[in-house]
Amino acid sequence: MNLGKSGHIVAGAAFKAVLCSTALGAGLLGFGLQAGPALAQSGRDLPPVTVDAPKPQAARSSKPPRRASRPVTAARRTAAPSRQQVAEPPVRAVGLGRGAERADGPVTGYLANQSATGTKTDTPILSTPQSISVVTQDQIQAQGAQNVVEALRYTPGVTLDTYGATTFFDSFKLRGFDVPRYLDGLRLPVDPGTQFAFPRIETYGLERIEVLRGPSSGLYGQTDPGGLLNMVSKRPTAYPQHEIIGSFGSFERFQGAFDSSGPIDRNGEFLYRIVGLGRSTDGQQDFVHENKAYIAPSLTWRPTTDTSLTILSHYSHIKNDGWQQYVPGGVSLRPGAFGRVPYSRYLGEPGRDGYTLDQFSVGYAFEHRFDNNLQFRSNLRYFDVSQDLAGVRAEGLLADDRTVARSYNYVKSSAKNLALDNQIQADFATGPLLHKVLAGFDYQRQDSNSDYRFTMIGSIDAFAPAYGGFVPPAASVAPFIATTATSEQAGLYLQDQVKYDRWTLTLTGRQDWANARTVSTALFPAAGTYLQNDKATTGRVGLNYLFDVGLSPYVNYSSSFVPTSGTDQFGNTFKPTTGEGGEIGVKFKPLGSNLMLTAAVFEINQKNVLTADPTNIIFSVQTGGVRVRGFEFEARGNVTRELEIVGGYNKYDPRVTSSNDGTVGNYLLNTALEQASLWAKYTWYNGPVAGLGIGGGVRYVGKSYGDAANTVLIPSYTLFDASISYDLQYLRPDLKGWSMQVNATNLGNRYYVSSCVTSLTYCGLGAARTVIGTLKYAWN
Repeated sequence: MNLGKSGHIVAGAAFKAVLCSTALGAGLLGFGLQAGPALAQSGRDLPPVTVDAPKPQAARSSKPPRRASRPVTAARRTAAPSRQQVAEPPVRAVGLGRGAERADGPVTGYLANQSATGTKTDTPILSTPQSISVVTQDQIQAQGAQNVVEALRYTPGVTLDTYGATTFFDSFKLRGFDVPRYLDGLRLPVDPGTQFAFPRIETYGLERIEVLRGPSSGLYGQTDPGGLLNMVSKRPTAYPQHEIIGSFGSFERFQGAFDSSGPIDRNGEFLYRIVGLGRSTDGQQDFVHENKAYIAPSLTWRPTTDTSLTILSHYSHIKNDGWQQYVPGGVSLRPGAFGRVPYSRYLGEPGRDGYTLDQFSVGYAFEHRFDNNLQFRSNLRYFDVSQDLAGVRAEGLLADDRTVARSYNYVKSSAKNLALDNQIQADFATGPLLHKVLAGFDYQRQDSNSDYRFTMIGSIDAFAPAYGGFVPPAASVAPFIATTATSEQAGLYLQDQVKYDRWTLTLTGRQDWANARTVSTALFPAAGTYLQNDKATTGRVGLNYLFDVGLSPYVNYSSSFVPTSGTDQFGNTFKPTTGEGGEIGVKFKPLGSNLMLTAAVFEINQKNVLTADPTNIIFSVQTGGVRVRGFEFEARGNVTRELEIVGGYNKYDPRVTSSNDGTVGNYLLNTALEQASLWAKYTWYNGPVAGLGIGGGVRYVGKSYGDAANTVLIPSYTLFDASISYDLQYLRPDLKGWSMQVNATNLGNRYYVSSCVTSLTYCGLGAARTVIGTLKYAWN
């Protein structure tokens, strides 16, 4: 038996459906240095990682002031002096907000120009030789996105709702692979036993959501080859800003939120921010109701212009009455004689089903600049997440085409991790070459517990449900999974962003050590203790050239690894699953504009994938392989001052290249082969309708497959969204700060199935039409 990739339990397709879970997924390799005995992949060492070009520092006086003593009116500057960037096309004020844009700071509009996700340094996106999409808070609010999945609806390469739109965790894939999640550059925990203890990050508490495509282990360690998601929290601001928001809408939704930030003292040495949200809403199915509370206080201390310490924390509590994830394909995807059930149909047991999700985190971000050329950063966070679920799962349709078999499921799990990332950055020149060298050490430890038990209960008529069936208590059901797991990872990485004229060569290398210990006391995996020890060398190399007109073609090659827990039938532990990818792309930001166009072609190969052992299908062997080829295009920013757009297109060829189950050449599960989207919003600033904004969007999701044999085809679908907003200060000056907005998604209430997991038995419905109205008041 085996526990699966990244500690994820793998027991073939059938068991994945049983879990109803999301799949996630000593030498230093340096620039010009060879790492000790590196792990070989595909007959050669994994390459160095892609890095970005350095930025010369602004000259400072030899005796800088040791106190950040500035009047309140000047507090909008950050404590540390801003660093000059490598020559870039000028950015219009619309993209800057207050002060120069920072990689961890706010963005005005839809276009971010800086990002640290691709390099762990504050680097222009134009100079980063890897595909990156940044969803800003302005875009999130303009589109009325209520969670991370909704915020990514207009991002190319992301397949959403891979376990249905009604699951309580954010589920999606990137370039056909599972997506590791990071918050402020540090990995989020997830229990490997059931993968139900999965943090759900509140989008209102984020400044931006960044999608980094392609293998990225050279900077982040164990990550899947499709890329990763990094969410950036709101942080204290040096200027006062405050807002309160009230929302109401479909499914009896009522929500209130607030965001308050600014300096505490006159000199701006201490800054604060507190973000909060409360929500009460029904679900699109009958008998489902959610209550949520969220609070995120943070504090920044800037004792000098060279030093800052920010404390970040949050707490979230979600309590749901009712829970439903799957609907059999026979009453949804492929309706029989009785048709299909509506979005609202509930197949569980009202009053018995429900779940809670609690999460808490606290940590710090520390920065210190020694001089113009040397700086140190340290990020640390403790994160704790736990969940408790009891609910019905549909187990397929009986021969009469209307009776649904059901099981009752109890899932209780928790995960907590401590993550640390220390970095030192040196900016210097060697002759005509400018270097930005980053050396870092990161460490994470995770402890988790998982308990999963299920039993069959009475069936239900999908078209005339009668509730009140007997449900046995959890204590009377034997656990199927009962595991306690501890894992650790430590990594050393080195990166050099070398700038020569308009060329930028990015080199990254990393050495990782990972170990895990899993104790099972139930049926799966078989009772016992499982130990895993792995190490891997990964990297990235990238090159780009920045033309005067704002055109930046680039190329990169990178690698990844993910530890694979478990053993084969002879007790041998598995090697890490490895990946490598190549990408050629171009980024274009016309001179003087606030619009960026990006395009890329890529190929990713993953090896050592688990597949069934042909001599004993209960076990697995590592002879599986996957290849994904594709093209992506994205446009975002301002076409004019009034017109903002964000859109994209991707076409993929995701194939199984090696397998023991007869699926070679088949498409990967739940990966849309083609997607296209376009959102546009026009805002009038002059004339009789000044202050009015009208937005609209269209999303096309191509076909995908819901089983390994490719017999379950999930058809394509097209959805339409719209918004209208008005800034009330254009109506009356005394209403300055007041604004209102209405958002509608899936305008036509299109009925669609977003995914099926392994078969027609477990299909997930899409999101029904939703209309939300918002009233906002903001002041300084």
